[in-house]
Parts: sequence; C-alpha cells; structure tokens
Amino acid sequence: MFFKTTLIFLLIGFLGGCATDQPKVNTRPEWVDNPYIANKTVAVGTAQTHYYGKVAQRKLAISRALDELAAQQGVKVSSLIKRHDQRDGSRVSAKSDIYSFQTTDNRTVHAHIKATWTDPRTDEIYIWMVAD
Repeated sequence: MFFKTTLIFLLIGFLGGCATDQPKVNTRPEWVDNPYIANKTVAVGTAQTHYYGKVAQRKLAISRALDELAAQQGVKVSSLIKRHDQRDGSRVSAKSDIYSFQTTDNRTVHAHIKATWTDPRTDEIYIWMVAD
C-alpha cells in the first residue's frame, strides 16, 4: 500500500512538472520590423551591447535613429568610422571611433522616443523615434 501511494504521488509530481506553460513566442514588437506610422516620419535605431555599458548602448541607438530621421527630412548625414587594430603576439585589440556629421542649413530635427525594446536573447536595444 505504501509503495502504491508513493508511486502515485511521484507520478502526479512528475506530470505536474511537465504541464508548465508553453514557451513564449517571440515577443519582438511589430514596430521593430514595421515602424511606419501614416503621415509621420519615423526611424528605428539599434545598437548591440556596448563596451561602455547600457547608457552608451542607448545613446548609440538614439543617435542612429536621429541620423535616420535627419536623412529622411533632407538633412545631409555622413558618417566616418576609424578603426585601429593592434597586435601584440597572439593578442589582438581593436578600437573604433564613429563620427556622424549633419549639415542642417539652419534646420533642427525635433523628435521623441515612442518606444524602446531590448532583445532578451542578444541584448540588442531598439529605439523607435517619431519626428514632431
């Protein structure tokens, strides 16, 4: 009798553990792939994990979204990337400096952040911006 009772409780515990919630489907927001809003100028800026942390990653994503908004509004945007590689025996170090130049002809780009999302798998941040 003791054996049957123990077996029943073990079986119930095992089956209960198997009955967990379904794994979540990709929670990627729709605006990441389709950011468009009728009659609005919008852009999505992204940035992967940054050497200097979350704040620098967020600033980079915002900068990229603003560059895209500016380009859509006819502001000239050009970027320059300087990469420095250094080799010391078997170790290699790399450093990149990224510069963005805008020629505005006395125009200012006004925008606000509509939404942000961080991909839980890759830690890449997405910033959705809308021009005012």
